Amino acid sequence: MGLLATFNITENLTLGRFIWSVLALIITPFIYRIVYSLYFDPLARFPGPWYTSSFSSFIALISVRKQEPEFIHSLVKKYGSTLPIRISPTTLFFPRPSALKDIYWTPSLNHKTKLYGTGALGPPHLFSTIEAESHKQLRRALSNAPWTIGQLKKKWESRFDTLVTLFIHKMNEHAAADRTICISDKVAQFAADVMSMISFGEPFGCVANQRDEKRILENWRQGLPFFGFIARCRFFRDQVMNVGFLASWFLPTFDQAYGMGWLMGEADRQVTERERQNAEKEFEGMPDFMQQYVHFFFYHYCLDARYQDNTTLTPLQKRAHVTLLIQAGADTTATALGSILRFIASNPSSLHLAHAEIEKADQAGLLSTPIQYEETRQHLPYMVACIREGLRLNPPAPNLFGRVVPEGGKVIDGVFVPGGTEVTTHAFTTQRDVGLYGEDAEEFKPERWLKSEEVMLEYEASQFTFGMGPRVCLGKDIAIMEMYKLLPEIIRRFDIEIEAKGSYIVSGGVAYNEGFLGKFHARKTG
Repeated sequence: MGLLATFNITENLTLGRFIWSVLALIITPFIYRIVYSLYFDPLARFPGPWYTSSFSSFIALISVRKQEPEFIHSLVKKYGSTLPIRISPTTLFFPRPSALKDIYWTPSLNHKTKLYGTGALGPPHLFSTIEAESHKQLRRALSNAPWTIGQLKKKWESRFDTLVTLFIHKMNEHAAADRTICISDKVAQFAADVMSMISFGEPFGCVANQRDEKRILENWRQGLPFFGFIARCRFFRDQVMNVGFLASWFLPTFDQAYGMGWLMGEADRQVTERERQNAEKEFEGMPDFMQQYVHFFFYHYCLDARYQDNTTLTPLQKRAHVTLLIQAGADTTATALGSILRFIASNPSSLHLAHAEIEKADQAGLLSTPIQYEETRQHLPYMVACIREGLRLNPPAPNLFGRVVPEGGKVIDGVFVPGGTEVTTHAFTTQRDVGLYGEDAEEFKPERWLKSEEVMLEYEASQFTFGMGPRVCLGKDIAIMEMYKLLPEIIRRFDIEIEAKGSYIVSGGVAYNEGFLGKFHARKTG
């Protein structure tokens, strides 16, 4: 018995040593990573939580939990805004608006981080192009597309009018039935129809049918947590997503019956059919992003966009860019529409002033039906201020739009940053900067945009809602036109009874509104 007991003790000790050895092998790399990150890494001198400074998985998990804006904003309150804050082992976040110009207007910082190259947004396109020169050439090839407000007013506004008129008609039906609707979803359906009209020539029919056709919006939102995780977790992004058969499990495919996969397949079908038609005769239809025809000349958009060497886009690029318009512009613009409408409707003084301004302009004969872009810009300054203030507080895409510091390092906002570092800002936080906007920076106060021209210009220079510099959002003017037309028309036609304000949610760096419920009540207009 004594010998057996000794054997059991020896066996237990050996097993215990083995377990501790395994644990040591697992734990040691983590301890080394933490110690190196906090004391020996070139970024160790910058403030930030030990866990984000050591592991990129933490900011990835925070994104999945839909808490990224609040978390980053809390870091500024904890560490201040004098120095950039380390939010991952390789990433510095610059809190002050003064850093925007240094990061996004500097040519040597126009190289994007790998956040963009995950493949989660489908085939490579303008937005996901990482290298600066490649982006420059591709953007130039697509530069004649209907991006600018001048082209939109001249060639597209009447088609926007048709959708606005249909939207108002449908909302009148809901009002007549005293029906509670999800207001944020209704404006999202409008935005989806605008972008599909621009992309394919005809809207999907979301407004006409009062539903999310092919579950485009629903599926987009469901995919955001995954996009946010893989974009932020370096191991998953750089290792797992580079294994072809593994990546294919996670990414949408052309043969899916709904959502992003269906959209990619629809882009393929639309481009293929248009090219077949063009082979038979010259295109003479209504303009869309694929192409436009004016008199005897083609003013080519996507299908025949050309690089400087006169080569065209690849077949995959053509389909990717037609898809990109809807991906990038539908739910983001919808977020802006829903957030601004909620801010106005839930602030009685703002709603009263907006109503009064529109009624005054109406009585003076200054407004068309529906309201035109230029009429809002020239005659409805308070409405414009509401739009700017809503965008400031609820930016539609408060993502970590990172850039890579070139070899040799760079001074950004007065701070030297080593080469290879990923640097970024965050619209949700920079647009709440107390130093610029004052102690009421987190409050909805449209009148701040009606101060002196000098102050307004300073505010405008600090807005990162649509990005800035050579990679500013191409669809910015499309979104602005939607807001300047639909929002004042809604305020003009309806009183809004809010039943639930809902929530502004950020997932994967992209925002959407959820649960903004209420009723429209028709107003008498002169």
